[in-house]
Amino acid sequence: MGKDKRMDIDLNKWMDAKRSGDVLIEHVGSFTSSYIDSVLPTMEQKLHEKVEKENIQKKAFHIFVECAQNLYHHVEPIEAVAAEYGEGNLGAIVMSKEGDYCRITTGNFIHKEKSKSLQAQIDKLNTLNNSEIKNLYRETVNNKQFSDKGGAGLGMIDMARKSGNKLQYQFYTVKDQPDLLFFSFDVNIS
Repeated sequence: MGKDKRMDIDLNKWMDAKRSGDVLIEHVGSFTSSYIDSVLPTMEQKLHEKVEKENIQKKAFHIFVECAQNLYHHVEPIEAVAAEYGEGNLGAIVMSKEGDYCRITTGNFIHKEKSKSLQAQIDKLNTLNNSEIKNLYRETVNNKQFSDKGGAGLGMIDMARKSGNKLQYQFYTVKDQPDLLFFSFDVNIS
């Protein structure tokens, strides 16, 4: 499911690999509230046109919004990324339809020290069954403990709950930047 790939990220190759199936939406750059607001009607229309099952349309829409909001709220400006890509708060998202399911992939650069807690959170979610994830969601909502970014960890829990699948991720190293990693995150919706 998740691992720390010991190879440098090549953003173009990573995007090419994530463009499998019928690509509905893709974006590389910064994630602003105006971008998110502008892409939602297009994405909703493409889901309606390309995905037959209404329950998958609804889950994919919800998870796409959550992924885009994560990129909006949690991608931090990083000088080394700005020097390489011209934009310090660079994020990427690709949504595609593959057979009977949708896949949403996000990618962004993170400081290496954040990877352990992120990995622990996802690994914990991936050990839980659907009932345990629902209970954790309720418990987290009732707990009302929020991070400095305003979240309570609900986003990942909700994506695991709505997708019905294990969350997949990988960390890639960043050439000449030992304190950075590239975080690749996949949610399959069926």
